[in-house]
Amino acid sequence: MKNERLRNLENNYAFVFHDTIKESRWLKSKNFSLINAASNYSFIYILYRILDEMKPVNILEMGLGQTTKLTTQYADYFKFSNLTTIEGDQVWIDSFSKNIEIPDNANIIQCDIERVVIDESLEIPNKTIESNRYKNLDKILKDEKFDLIIIDGPQGFIDYPPIKSSTYSRTNIWDLIPENLADEFIIIIDDYDRIGEQNTIKHVEELLNKENIRFDKFVTKGLKTQCIILTEKYKFVKWF
Repeated sequence: MKNERLRNLENNYAFVFHDTIKESRWLKSKNFSLINAASNYSFIYILYRILDEMKPVNILEMGLGQTTKLTTQYADYFKFSNLTTIEGDQVWIDSFSKNIEIPDNANIIQCDIERVVIDESLEIPNKTIESNRYKNLDKILKDEKFDLIIIDGPQGFIDYPPIKSSTYSRTNIWDLIPENLADEFIIIIDDYDRIGEQNTIKHVEELLNKENIRFDKFVTKGLKTQCIILTEKYKFVKWF
């Protein structure tokens, strides 16, 4: 019953997405493959609406994939913008890049993935918590300020096979608060249906509160779930 409900939500997003992009000025190539581990329709829909209506200037994308087909076309059309895409797998970068146009204001950076032990203050007693992270990402980004951060990498599990979920997933975002956040920003994290991403976002909220940064949060859901954190200026995105 639950799977049927999620499929219905996904189908609704698919119909709305295709209607929404039908006469898009900047999204010319629409050859998306939204299946399995790739982005799903709820993700690609909310991302398109944010790009199209918010017009972000500096975009950070963690994880190369179907969303990059959106972000590179956006950057190509809106020359005032800059796109930085982080990916751990050089083979995947080489393969995927052959099928998209990468404009001058977009940069795909290969960044090694490392296994780290989460800070002791967040650990469960008597249990070591490990997580995959992009290595030295904060040093790569330096003091750049991003008004849109898309989090879909690195992988949210720590062993395969069999899959062993991480208690905290995709935690690079912690190191970017507040140094790499613009005054007004939107953060999207994919796979929010998993406990690792949920725990990561809980700590994101703690960090934002510590910095006295006012924000709101909402969730979009199809076959997969996304969490969107946004500042006051962008609160109306909740109604997209």
